[in-house]
Amino acid sequence: MKSRTSNLYRSLRSVALAALVAGLLVAGALAQNPVPQIVGPPHPIAVAPGGGDFTLNVYGANFVPGAVVNWNRQARSTTYISARELQAQILASDIVAATAGYITVTNPPPGGGNSSSSWSLVEVHTPTAMIMPGYETQNRENNSSVYALLVADFNNDGIPDLATGTGIINVSLGDGDGGFRWASNATYIYLPISGGNSMAYGDFNGDGNLDLAFTTVYGVHGANAGMGVNLGNGDGTFDPIWQFTNTASTAVGGVVAGDFNRDGKLDLIGETYLFLGNGDGTFQLTTTSAAVGGVYLAVGDFNGDGILDLASFGNAPPKSPISIAFGNGDGTFQTAATVGYSNGSCAFGAPMLTSDFNGDGKLDIAFCNQTSIGVLLGNGDGTFQKPKYYYVGTASAFSFAAGDFNSDGKTDLIVSDYNHGLFLILLGNGDGTFQPRSQVKLPGPPNQGGEQGMVTGDFNSDGLLDFIFQLDAVGIGEYLQK
Repeated sequence: MKSRTSNLYRSLRSVALAALVAGLLVAGALAQNPVPQIVGPPHPIAVAPGGGDFTLNVYGANFVPGAVVNWNRQARSTTYISARELQAQILASDIVAATAGYITVTNPPPGGGNSSSSWSLVEVHTPTAMIMPGYETQNRENNSSVYALLVADFNNDGIPDLATGTGIINVSLGDGDGGFRWASNATYIYLPISGGNSMAYGDFNGDGNLDLAFTTVYGVHGANAGMGVNLGNGDGTFDPIWQFTNTASTAVGGVVAGDFNRDGKLDLIGETYLFLGNGDGTFQLTTTSAAVGGVYLAVGDFNGDGILDLASFGNAPPKSPISIAFGNGDGTFQTAATVGYSNGSCAFGAPMLTSDFNGDGKLDIAFCNQTSIGVLLGNGDGTFQKPKYYYVGTASAFSFAAGDFNSDGKTDLIVSDYNHGLFLILLGNGDGTFQPRSQVKLPGPPNQGGEQGMVTGDFNSDGLLDFIFQLDAVGIGEYLQK
């Protein structure tokens, strides 16, 4: 009897152990790593050519153990620090000569994948005393106003390309020397939001090619009443896959992409609309209250927990709120908290941007006032120091951008005064403060066409940031630094 009881016990234990192992295997198979996202610049943001190996800190959200930092698509030895920070060993052979180091992150499977909706840049160049733009090159883009402009690699050759939003979205492919050639009409319809983010990119179906999300006029309520997604073919051409037709009166507004529920599939937020990705380029509307609205949205990790949050710039003059909504990691957000106010907007381009102005790895915010730029330094816990304001004196008729424009390792601010043929640059001191504005004359005669905003990038991979203006009624105007 004892032997029979013992055998029965062993049999039951074996069955229970097998069930437990099977359950763990199923749970492991179902668990998905999130899609990583880089937010803010790396540290260091610039290095001189000819140096030795160095450690690069990369900041973002949704990082997991086993994540890998890529330098120009080549994996580098990576140490996982936290869900918001990775350290990578960059090789001396990566920085032999002046170049651009494009930084992406890859999370391991299951799920995971590349940081396809974000990237960052390390400039490899000897520091310069001042920015020196060359003569303007114009691309007329069907003689249309360019209301939105994205910089991304749409044909997988490691060279930045452009998506320009006019009445449609055109994609032009970079040649690596600063030139661009038209590739396709990526959409047949598109509704721009002046000064807003009405386009976003990301690999929405996991095939390794970048896709486009955009606001449009699907629906019955007119302006910004819908959203579309077109899948990229990896050669600069796109095919429609998904449409959202809004039957409510609320506008979809600006569009941002990220893995907000951490399931390994990119999602979309259109102002107060949250769309969870199905992983095949289609989406499902889950809520019409994504906890934050406004005329402009930005994605970042503002409280240091490695989960994506949302920042918004409101539209309620004379005191437009700047708000943060912390993400819970499941696609929901906490109630937005106001962290500052603006008394006006730039009139052109994005009214708010996120960066790291003091090199501490914590996200900061810069925003437009009527005649100044306000800077909110982040404490890393979702709170911010009192804003400091820097006079630019262009009476709400400017656009601005952040970056290390003289490759000295400190983040700067530039302000356009395009109609007068000028840049204004506020050189960063590296501690979150900036020097008074300096004028930089643009070569050639002043352009009278006006502008809608500007973007920056190293379009010829020489280690210096360049500038592209979104022009009113004439397309784009590019200035390469020299």
